[in-house]
Amino acid sequence: MSSWKLAIMGVVLGIIALFAMGLQNDPRDIPTPLISKPASDFSEPSLKGDATITLTDYRGKWVLLNFWGSWCISCVAEHPYLIQLADQVKDRDDFLIIGVDFKDTREGAFRFLQRHGDPGYQHLFDPKQRVAIDWGVYGAPESFLIDPTGIIRLKHTGPLYPGWFEKVALPLIDGGAVQ
Repeated sequence: MSSWKLAIMGVVLGIIALFAMGLQNDPRDIPTPLISKPASDFSEPSLKGDATITLTDYRGKWVLLNFWGSWCISCVAEHPYLIQLADQVKDRDDFLIIGVDFKDTREGAFRFLQRHGDPGYQHLFDPKQRVAIDWGVYGAPESFLIDPTGIIRLKHTGPLYPGWFEKVALPLIDGGAVQ
């Protein structure tokens, strides 16, 4: 076989190998340099406009920070689980959820919560995406788990799903590793 045929075959095999390696990656797994780093603090108005939400006020608790928007189709799919999770953890003193409604309008967010149900936890209003940009959010939904000392322990891209708390968050909260 001539050398140019061997070269072409080598290039084709290399492309096939790269393609095969790419198939093994999870497209939702968007790496973040924020894991094990201090959480970026914020002090922003609540969605209702009746309070200011400051992350450092919740030191001593595990915080699930969930970025969402009324324009987000995947947020609709995730929302029933967030309602269930909020109910499941409402009696825990060591865990809370804060929603971050970003790139949205108050009216759109209120319509979303009215249509799909209000999970009962606080929502930060971030229409200009200042908080979302500080946190490196690519889209919605994205969630971050922050430990009681203010260190980011986990990022989840895409909708949270039934069993996520037990499988992923609880092992971290209880001092174990993520499954």
